[in-house]
Amino acid sequence: MNCRTCGTGDRVEIAAKTIGRGAGGNTRCYRLECGHAWHVVMPTIDARSRPEGAEPAPCSCGEIATVNTLLAEGRRHEALGEDLTEDAFGRWLEQVLQALDGIPAESGAPSLVRSAATAAKSPTSSLSKKITDLNKLLGRAIKAVS
Repeated sequence: MNCRTCGTGDRVEIAAKTIGRGAGGNTRCYRLECGHAWHVVMPTIDARSRPEGAEPAPCSCGEIATVNTLLAEGRRHEALGEDLTEDAFGRWLEQVLQALDGIPAESGAPSLVRSAATAAKSPTSSLSKKITDLNKLLGRAIKAVS
């Protein structure tokens, strides 16, 4: 799927979920690896004969929209690497911890917020490594609520 925020180019989908059904088709929420999410109406068999298709719309699925926004910001932080300030990292980390609190982890795995706190406090990891690890946890959170 092409991300309307990042521009042209195919982005890998990390999760998809049907969020609505109607006469015009099923609405699916696609979460992309770039951290953005889009709703796309997939026409039903009866509606496929119509040539006009709905344009993807930005996701507005509450909790998941917050996690996607944080993931997109995390990707920008990751690109900055060690040039990211500790202050900017701290503000983002606080939001990440709030968003992950209450999202269940996979069966048998530690909670996502606990894993995030551990990753952020690692004294041996560089700032870039911490951001990468936190972005992975945000990706897991997206899959968990799908």
